[in-house]
Amino acid sequence: MARIRDIAERAGVSSTTVSHVLNGSRPVHPDTVARVRQAIEDLQYTPNMLARSLRRRQTNTIGLLISDIENPYFAEIAYTVEKVAYERGYNLVLCNTDESHEKEVRYVEVLFAKQVDGLILAPVAGDHSYLAPYLARGERVVLANRYVPDIVAPTVIADDEAAMYALAKRFLEDGHRRIGAILGMETASTTLERLHALRRALAEYGLSLDDAWQFRGQSRQAGGLAAAQAFIALPPAQRPTCVIAFNAVMHDGFLLGLADLAPALLAEVVTGASGSSLLARLCPSARYLVQAPSHQIGRVVSNLLLDILSGVTAWHTDCIVVPCTLVDLKHRPA
Repeated sequence: MARIRDIAERAGVSSTTVSHVLNGSRPVHPDTVARVRQAIEDLQYTPNMLARSLRRRQTNTIGLLISDIENPYFAEIAYTVEKVAYERGYNLVLCNTDESHEKEVRYVEVLFAKQVDGLILAPVAGDHSYLAPYLARGERVVLANRYVPDIVAPTVIADDEAAMYALAKRFLEDGHRRIGAILGMETASTTLERLHALRRALAEYGLSLDDAWQFRGQSRQAGGLAAAQAFIALPPAQRPTCVIAFNAVMHDGFLLGLADLAPALLAEVVTGASGSSLLARLCPSARYLVQAPSHQIGRVVSNLLLDILSGVTAWHTDCIVVPCTLVDLKHRPA
């Protein structure tokens, strides 16, 4: 493997001159530049980008940790973050924590050890005090999708509380009183916000959460399938007339479970979800969807981190809330 010293000998210049040509750190006579570049080509020299980045204390690489790669919502965020990063000259390292706190802690440690310039983190449920030392030493972490109350860092989230309130309120306005809910991760901020909104909407109609059928789906499609099995096992008089899933993958699991195990029930229950679902658009049971602003969140969070890294935006600890849209599947444009 060729070295700078080899290029210098072939071009008849000093190693310092070769470094100036490679880094653009000082003007060099065009004839000398031409000789150096010819020597680089002849020797098939490849610069050590890692060593260069460590000298400059910048790698032009950011990390993205998402909590569930199987969830299309996170896949869409990742797609947009990568697109923005590439357009702005950054590389992206993507990690899937799979809703595992242990994996999240490990990936954060590894990525900062690899000298990434900053991280976008969609946090899993659990204790995030481990982030405090990184932030204290000046590492740049921006949170996405879920906020962490005890961690002081910029955050970009969807307006989950308002979206779930609008979704639940619509079912109540339609006359439903036996309402079911398939809940996500218990301690995740998204679940807590949606649960608060559901409680608020029910209270306006003289109902409480205790009046609603609740199933813990843990934010997974398998949880939606288990919810369908539990729903089928209920006595007909106790079954909810509408079921709200706290995310789209649980909603899909619920619909698939009914279709496989008790397809007749698809005509007896109306469903809705916080999140987009192609399956729901094909199923007559599905009525309302909250259009998740995944691409917008991806754009906002990636530009925010990169603006902070480039000095365009000062470090701050604001929480940016992106609005959602409620879609009525029965009243779509032709």
